[in-house]
Amino acid sequence: MKAHFSLLFGSLACVSANAALLADFDGNDSAYELGFFRFNPAGTSALQVTDGYLHLLDGANGDHGNYISFAATGTAGWQTASFSMDVRASAVQADGFSVGFLDTATHGTSGAVRVGSGVYADVEERGQYTNSIGVGFRTFNGTNATVNYDGAESGDVAYQLPQDQWVPIVIDMTKNGDGTVSLSASSNGVTVFDNYSLAGGPDDFRVQIGGRTGGSAMSLDIDNVNLTTSSIPEPTSTLLSALGVLALAARRKR
Repeated sequence: MKAHFSLLFGSLACVSANAALLADFDGNDSAYELGFFRFNPAGTSALQVTDGYLHLLDGANGDHGNYISFAATGTAGWQTASFSMDVRASAVQADGFSVGFLDTATHGTSGAVRVGSGVYADVEERGQYTNSIGVGFRTFNGTNATVNYDGAESGDVAYQLPQDQWVPIVIDMTKNGDGTVSLSASSNGVTVFDNYSLAGGPDDFRVQIGGRTGGSAMSLDIDNVNLTTSSIPEPTSTLLSALGVLALAARRKR
């Protein structure tokens, strides 16, 4: 009976994974929408896919607030999430970029959403979205990163962003039993946040990447955007019945 119970418990703890290549800009892309909410003059090369990557920001052409917003990929009930992308920055003066994990109940399952929560409600590089998690990578007055949930933001943490080369950005999240979320992030292989505790996180989310030039200069390219989530499945009726039988047998044994 003990061995049987252990096997059954193990099946309850099994994890289902959901991996999605959001975009490699070589034609293997999930559904996404490009959008801008600031000045975006004619002739700019921003928000164009070329040579297998997305040119998100073009700082030589004024104040941009640009987004690539991915449709929902089925993350409801997630327990862990791992996001990664490659970025290449040049002519860096201002202002930065962010990765948002948007609550689908609040922001819908598709479409670009402008930032709008907390003190920096109109600042793309902070990534403050209502009921959502955002990780911001600022490039104005140094490279400083922040993380927030529903606009409640951490302090600044320095990070590395070498110019004119592709750099990996990785964000890992774990949802805890008390509803909090632990978040770790790295840039160029160097840890920026290590299990930073957030007060909460959305049950179902989708990814949005935003950037801003702020009227100064910054060009930003992105590529190889990936997301993997895992969840602990709800117990099936068969498993629940089996547990009931085990409990009854254990009671009779006593």
